[in-house]
Amino acid sequence: MSSQPRAIVHLENIVANWRTMAALNPKSTTAAVVKANAYGLGAERVTATLAAAGCDTFFVAYPEEGAVVRKAVGTGHAIFILNGPAPSTMHLFRTHGLTAVLSSEAHVALWADARDVPCALHFDTGMNRLGLPTSALETAGDALRAMNPVLVLSHLSCADEPEHPLNAAQLDAFSKVAEAFPGVPASLANSAGCYLGRDYGFQLTRPGIALYGGTTPPARIRLQQAVTLEAEILSVFPVKAGSPIGYNATFTAPHDMLLATVGLGYADGILRSASNCFIGWLDGTPCPVTGRVSMDLITIDVSKAQAAAKAGRRVEFLGPHAKVEDQAARANTISYELLTGLGTRVERFYP
Repeated sequence: MSSQPRAIVHLENIVANWRTMAALNPKSTTAAVVKANAYGLGAERVTATLAAAGCDTFFVAYPEEGAVVRKAVGTGHAIFILNGPAPSTMHLFRTHGLTAVLSSEAHVALWADARDVPCALHFDTGMNRLGLPTSALETAGDALRAMNPVLVLSHLSCADEPEHPLNAAQLDAFSKVAEAFPGVPASLANSAGCYLGRDYGFQLTRPGIALYGGTTPPARIRLQQAVTLEAEILSVFPVKAGSPIGYNATFTAPHDMLLATVGLGYADGILRSASNCFIGWLDGTPCPVTGRVSMDLITIDVSKAQAAAKAGRRVEFLGPHAKVEDQAARANTISYELLTGLGTRVERFYP
C-alpha cells in the first residue's frame, strides 16, 4: 500500500448521519448537500451511497458538479445548483436534468427563455450574501410565480448560535416568502438549522456538514465521524531538553522527548494554524504536534506511545479519536475547511 496519507471514508456513517438529520424533521424531505466533492470525501461514491439509501434530492454549487452527481445517481433524483446559471453553462442544465437556483435579477433574466427547465428561487432574508431581495415579492411577485419554481429557499446565517435573534427574524421573513408561493415546497434549514426546531423545517431541509460528522449538535443527537485521516510515521528520534523543533524554532523541548515525523502537511490540507496545537493519535494515545506544520511533514510527541512509535505505523489526525470539530477548534478554524481542504495526495478509500 502507498505511503501517502489516506482518508478512509465511512460511507455507512454518512448514511447514518443523513438518517439522523431526517429524523429531526420527519414530515420534511431531507436532502444532502454534496458540493465541493461531497465536502472533500468524494461526490461520486457519497451520492451513489446516499441515493441507494433513499436520498432523492441533492445540492451542489456548480452545474459541473451536478453533472458528476447525475452520473452517480442516475435519473429520478433532483439536483439543485446553488450558484445558479451562467450563459456558458445553460446547456448543462438541460443535458443533465439540473435545477437552477436563481438568486439575482441577472439569473432571472437569463432564465426567461428556459421555462421548460425547472428552477428554484433563493431569497435573501438577512444574510446579505446571495439571494433575491424580499422586496421583489411586491415589485415582481407575479412574474416570479409565473416562473413556476419547484422550490423557494433561503439560508440561515447564525443557526450555529441557537439564541441569536437573527434566526427568528429570518424565520419570520422566510415564512412570508413561503406564503407568497402557495403549493411550492420551501427550504430554510441547513445543518445547524435542523437543530432549531421543526418550525424551521418547512418541506425540505438541506444538511451538509452534519452528514460528514461536523457541527456541534444538541446532546440528544449523536453524529458519526465520516472520515479517518491517517498518515505514516517516517522517522522516530529522541531530542534533548532545550532542543528547537521545526521551522522558525516555534517549539522548544521542555524535557527529553521522543518525537516522530509523519508524512502529512499543509499540502495535504492540514493547516499551518495546526502548528503546536493539533493532536495525532497513535494506538489510542494522544500525540501533540510539536513545531510548525510544513508542506509535507508534521512532527509529533510520541513520548507516551513509545511502544507503538515505529516507522511505517499510521497516525490518526481525523477520526474516532481526533474528531473533526475538536481538531478544527484547535487549529482556530471550522470543520468545513478541514474536510474540503483535503489535498489530492490524500488517497480516498471506501471500505
